Amino acid sequence: MISPLIHHFYRSDKARATLLWLSALIVFAISTGTRASDIRDDDLKAVYLFRFAMLVDWKSSHDPSSQYQFCVDAENDVSRKLKEIIEKKPQAIFHQIQRGEVSVPACHIIYSNTDETDKVSALKATFPNALLVGEGRRFTRAGGMVAFVRVNNRIKPLINRKNLAGAPFSLRSQLLSIAVMEGRTRHDS
Repeated sequence: MISPLIHHFYRSDKARATLLWLSALIVFAISTGTRASDIRDDDLKAVYLFRFAMLVDWKSSHDPSSQYQFCVDAENDVSRKLKEIIEKKPQAIFHQIQRGEVSVPACHIIYSNTDETDKVSALKATFPNALLVGEGRRFTRAGGMVAFVRVNNRIKPLINRKNLAGAPFSLRSQLLSIAVMEGRTRHDS
């Protein structure tokens, strides 16, 4: 049996309106919160990718007065966001790499969503002067240089120092200071 107070609450128009408003607010907060976090992750990864070009000491592999070449090997949410950013920046060019492409661009940054060792190796062989960026620890285990990982519910770059050994560029301290480090090189103690 429903208590008289609860019964009165349900019968009151003001109470029903308040309850309906609170329910709608909770549903709205949950649904927009989920979508907002998804969008922010893709946006953040795309911004990271764009900023990586400025956080790498390219040495002789990039003329500072020329454009940075950003390449992706598949269309996905991150690559679409990156393309949107690059379309607004005169110092950058976006390329979608096609398998079997005869004339490949000279990429500085390559974003790949593969974690297969043979595909990562093929990208490294085809683009030996590029920073190879992907998703998750499986990507760096497959030979990738930098991957996006979630640490304490935040997206961070994971840098595999071993996979960077011999690259014709080096990462600047600003990038190293915000990244999670993985792998050892001969120079580590």
